[in-house]
Amino acid sequence: MKDNILRICSFYVSDWHLTAMLLPYIEEAVERNEHLNTILENNILYNMKEILTRIKISDRIKEEIVKVGWENKKIIKYGEIKKYLEKITKQGDKITIIVEGKRERIDCIGKNIDKWLKKSEKNLRRKEIRIINCYEVTEFNQDLNAILDKHDKVLNTAGIHEIEEMYAGYVKKGA
Repeated sequence: MKDNILRICSFYVSDWHLTAMLLPYIEEAVERNEHLNTILENNILYNMKEILTRIKISDRIKEEIVKVGWENKKIIKYGEIKKYLEKITKQGDKITIIVEGKRERIDCIGKNIDKWLKKSEKNLRRKEIRIINCYEVTEFNQDLNAILDKHDKVLNTAGIHEIEEMYAGYVKKGA
């Protein structure tokens, strides 16, 4: 993987769990002025707004978090992904893309993101790109290692961690 592209995975059991798990990372990313973008299977805007009413952070940060775009985006085809990525990579040098949903959908979107990244490699050298793939865990059970092998880190409510820290005994394929 390229040094400027970080792939992070996360796992959730419900939309509420996803929202609560993402919120600490999102709050810090907003404070760091990262450009946050989403490709969501589920609409979690209501959940995000509801949780934000119950925590103590500045109104400015709350407003920025709501603006991220927590509605679902039905983009999956290469042309749609390409158009979306071309738009968001113009935002700045630090870009986070949160992809959420079932594994099959995330894999398809991931292939199209990878295809675009490869074609756009020269234009992205000065960009820091984080791709956070949030997998719905009710759908799979035995392919956890295959998912972990495709990522550099893992995200949970406590932040971003090395995969080996979170999954004892895990050894990255090819390592």
